[in-house]
Amino acid sequence: MSALPNFPELRFPDGLDAQGFLARYWQREPLLMRQALRGFENPLPGDELAGLACEPDVESRIILEQAEQGPWQVQHGPFDAERFAALPPSHWTLLVQDVDKHIAEIGALLDRFDFLPRWRIDDIMVSYAEDQGSVGPHVDDYDVFLIQAEGRRRWRIATDQSAPRGLIPDLEIRVLRQFQADQEWLLEPGDILYLPPGVPHWGIAEGACQTWSVGLRAPAWRELADDWLAQIAERFTPPGRWQDRKSTPPSNPSELDQASVQAMRAVVESGVAAAGLDAFTTWLGAWLTEPKLNLELEPPAPPWPEAEVIAALEASQRFERDGRSLMLFAAPLALDARDTQESHHHVSLFANGRVHELPAELVPLISRVANRRTLELSEVRAWLRDPRARTLIADLFNAGHYLILDVEGT
Repeated sequence: MSALPNFPELRFPDGLDAQGFLARYWQREPLLMRQALRGFENPLPGDELAGLACEPDVESRIILEQAEQGPWQVQHGPFDAERFAALPPSHWTLLVQDVDKHIAEIGALLDRFDFLPRWRIDDIMVSYAEDQGSVGPHVDDYDVFLIQAEGRRRWRIATDQSAPRGLIPDLEIRVLRQFQADQEWLLEPGDILYLPPGVPHWGIAEGACQTWSVGLRAPAWRELADDWLAQIAERFTPPGRWQDRKSTPPSNPSELDQASVQAMRAVVESGVAAAGLDAFTTWLGAWLTEPKLNLELEPPAPPWPEAEVIAALEASQRFERDGRSLMLFAAPLALDARDTQESHHHVSLFANGRVHELPAELVPLISRVANRRTLELSEVRAWLRDPRARTLIADLFNAGHYLILDVEGT
């Protein structure tokens, strides 16, 4: 990128603020926000996006509406320059996932959405389309903010909840068989269209255009339960096997007797009973920050001694967060006898699936670390007198969360 982006502040329509948006529209109704990012200038030219799609650790797709194999064909990256040169003049789209994590400067746009919990924000997907390019009419299971970054795209949506939702069969992507729009808008740079889950929509490029999609994470209950119950089985279920010490033979050998059923259920459910709120919080924080395999951090090798990390921070004045760094924190409260009293005095920092248990006195530092995209020496200098804070910063640096900036910050 030739210059660091300076994203405009997010502007809601007149008479609406973040609280009003959440109360009226969030997960309820679509909302078109004209010039929500007034003066937005796209910092990511199409050729740079194409170059990103050529990288082996970047998830990317090309969708061809018209192809020899049939409509709506999907090709997966990484691509090479020859592939882009061979594309038709219209009716195709390039999609690149997690651009905010591969280009940390792009991730700064997510700060404009800080009226939402950070754990709900999944990624920024960037879509480049030539004229008439689209991914077809479809329905998402999550909220999305569709930001027009360059050019123009016409969006059509269907708000009739009784409309058919059947899909065209045998396609890799989910394209609706039928789509009847009842609202449409032409979006230009700086416009945002918010869509709650379950709203059928179809965006078609009018000329070459680029759209950024801020996708919101919405874990499925079964997905959560599957992983949590696996944790219970591993960590809280008693070891050993079933033991049967009956002294009399059964009256009916084929009967699954209720005494055995209840005994087995009691042992299995004892694991659930043993796992308190603290354990669930710890698991959830780690689960929510666990990165995709292609987004794992690159720790320095060999690790730096703590003194060298602090010296580097003092010399450069600040560290920059890697775009792939994911952090949340929680200070769980002991709510029942299953949760330890020590939880009152500790805070958990979750960083790319790893859990750091820290004293509650460090909450102001931890909050700053988790929320900021840079670690400014001026903001943490006083904390460096605390050896626990120094150790945390060194641990995060050696895990790959931070990159060193020079004194000018370039």
